[in-house]
Amino acid sequence: MIARWMIIGGVLWLLVTVAFRFFGQLGFTAGRDGVTWAFLLLPLLMFALTWITLKVFRVDPSDRAEAASIFAVPGLLFGIYEINSFAAVFPNLDPSLGPQFSALMFASFAAVIIAGIVSSRLQSIGNS
Repeated sequence: MIARWMIIGGVLWLLVTVAFRFFGQLGFTAGRDGVTWAFLLLPLLMFALTWITLKVFRVDPSDRAEAASIFAVPGLLFGIYEINSFAAVFPNLDPSLGPQFSALMFASFAAVIIAGIVSSRLQSIGNS
């Protein structure tokens, strides 16, 4: 189970990184709107994506918190490199957005872990 969730988490990290690398400048911009919308939407999207993934893979409710935590690990580990090398990894983004990107990334991966915990505790919602 651990290897599968690490791979799925790695694929998710890669997809998010590629999206920010090639399309981030469209919505993640300096100023009020870009960063604000990203902070509102991306953690919610990650929460929903995690919830759906746990349901699609039919993870036992007692294992969902652990699976989601493992799912977040690759993004957290590779995110260290992204934060440290922000301008090189994301030349399409304003370098001053590095701290906001870091906070957004950690908020999103916290949402992944919270989705696993909530999904394991509130399994009756999905069964209704």
